[in-house]
Parts: sequence; structure tokens; C-alpha cells
Amino acid sequence: MMAAQDTRPSYESTGQSVYVLDDEEVVRRGLRRLLESHGFRIVGESGSACEAVRRIPALRPDLVILDDDLPDGSGAEVCRAVAAADSSIRCVVMTGEIDETVLIDSILAGAWGCLSQQDDNTEQLRLIRRALGGDTSYSRRFQAGIRCPVPGPGMDRPDEGLLRLSRQELNVAVGLGKGMTNRQISQEMSLAEKTIKNLVSSALMKLGLARRTQAAVLVTRTLRQAENPSYGNYRLSRFPELVAEVTAALLNCTSEAGTVPLTAGMRAAGALRLADALAAIRTPLMAVRPLPNRIGSPERPGSAALGSPPGHQGHRR
Repeated sequence: MMAAQDTRPSYESTGQSVYVLDDEEVVRRGLRRLLESHGFRIVGESGSACEAVRRIPALRPDLVILDDDLPDGSGAEVCRAVAAADSSIRCVVMTGEIDETVLIDSILAGAWGCLSQQDDNTEQLRLIRRALGGDTSYSRRFQAGIRCPVPGPGMDRPDEGLLRLSRQELNVAVGLGKGMTNRQISQEMSLAEKTIKNLVSSALMKLGLARRTQAAVLVTRTLRQAENPSYGNYRLSRFPELVAEVTAALLNCTSEAGTVPLTAGMRAAGALRLADALAAIRTPLMAVRPLPNRIGSPERPGSAALGSPPGHQGHRR
């Protein structure tokens, strides 16, 4: 049987312009040498996010390579600023670590890819050419982490006792976490103070706690986990279907399975589906809510249908 031919276009690099942003001179020098030796033109470089945001729109390079962690910002922040100034300029983020937070941040910022400094020159060049050709360019090193079904050892999950509370008990517990008195909670919930006192007692009993201060600590910790901007915490959810949706969205955004370059609508829909899945996970106290059933959204060839949730921007700092 004959092997299937690769119908993907090959991307020429001759004359294409690149801007490099990295706060380490040795990294910029290495990228400059690599890219120039393969026909790219380096039209600018800097080690400062502020300087890059000012210079890039004026230089209008075909591609910008952004360090993910800068002294005065992040690669994702610069990507958003560049996109706002000139959406035709393509950005890829480069990271020294295989960090899912960086990956998610780059997708939500509208980057065309996320490269790894751990990849060899051949792989980095392949991904850069893919981005310039209108394709996803995410390092394959992220794939193992995305597919990992469970959190790593030592990662705490929210207390399951909170999921056993009634709606009113949960609202009371949230009030305790905010440091509110029974009277304040009663005013907030429009219930009698005696009713609040009874709800506090029942909530403590279900949680197996003796004092309201213990409940406050538990609720505060869980709220912090649910709202923590570190997107890697999505695996801490007690709801497998929500984790599975985030995983599916990540795989869809980073897949190389498509047979044609992505349109702007396809890329945006993929990022918005991911944002919506993360929003469901990050609802305070991991409250269950059904994921929206998006109809009529664009579908990437060779992948699942993409959703169209409301816009969202991530920030990992």
C-alpha cells in the first residue's frame, strides 16, 4: 500500500521578516543566527515588553517571537497589544518550561503558537514556518501534559463536603469565607438572623467542623483555587466532564490534524471555546453549570466543532 502523500503546502522563508523579544541577549543572538541562516530577515529585537509594544507596529514584521516571561510583562500581554495595533502581525510565544499556564495564556491572547526552548533548531524552524503559513505552531512537548488525566502528586483538591451543602448553606458558607457576621449574611440573603444561625449550624455539621472560623478558612481556600488565574488548576475540579471539555478545547487549538490553514474565525472560535470551558471550571466553589451548546460555529477540518462563548482574556501573573 502506498503511503498517503502530504498535501500540506511547504512554507518558504525567503525574505520574511521577524522581530525577536527576549530579555536575554544570548537567546536573541541564537535566534537571530538561526533565522538569518535560513533566509529570514530580523527587522528588530528588544528585551523589554514596553519597547516591543512601541516598535513592533511601526516595523510591521511578518512574525514576532515573544519570550513568555519578561521583566516588565509577559509574552501574552505583548501579543494582545500587538493584535490590537495590527491584527495582520502574527505572534508566537516561546517558553523555557512546558507550562500549561503559558500555553493557555498564549491561546487566549491570540498567539499563533507556543514554542519551546527545549526543542531543537529543526523543530523550532518547522513551527515558525507553520505560523507564517497560517497554521497552529504549538510544541509537541505540550501534548503529554494536555492528555494527562489526573493532577500530579501532592496537588490538593477542594473539599468534597462543600458539594454536599444545600444552596442556602453554601451561600452562608461563602458569607463566612468573606468574614461576614450572621446579621450581615441575613441582610445579604434577605432571611431572618435566626434562620442564618440554623444554616450555619447545619453547614458546620455537614462539613464536620466545630467553629465558623474553620469553615471560613475552608471556603476561602476553595474560592482561591477556583478563581486562581493559574490555569493549570483546572485539573483540580471535581467534575470530570468540565476537565474533559478543557482538555478537548486545548487539543483542538493545538492540533496539527487540519488539512488546510486556519481562518481567523476558526482560530477565534477555538480560543473562545477554551475560554468558556475555563470559565465553567473557575466558577466559585466549582458550582456546576452546563456548558453552552453552541450551534452554527465554524468547525476546523479534522477536529471537533468549536464553540463561540463570550470573549475572555487570560493573565497568568
